Amino acid sequence: MEQGILIGLIGWAATAILALGSSRLSAIEQRAMIACSWVIWMIPGVGTFVRSGALTIDAAALYIGISTALLAGLLLIGIYGRKRVR
Repeated sequence: MEQGILIGLIGWAATAILALGSSRLSAIEQRAMIACSWVIWMIPGVGTFVRSGALTIDAAALYIGISTALLAGLLLIGIYGRKRVR
């Protein structure tokens, strides 16, 4: 049961590393790719808990929504909290 969430986290981390290493993407596009890939990888990861009956579909959707909003908030704080050097 825990393997699904572990595979999701590993896949998300690998996608984030690839996005950060891409020279074609701007910094904002890299952050957006990281946030969007979180949803893509966590839906099947949390889906294993739904399939086993440990979570309801509503609880899983709420978990994914809240965690995605928190991740996007952290990324926005990182964007606007950084001091610009000229």
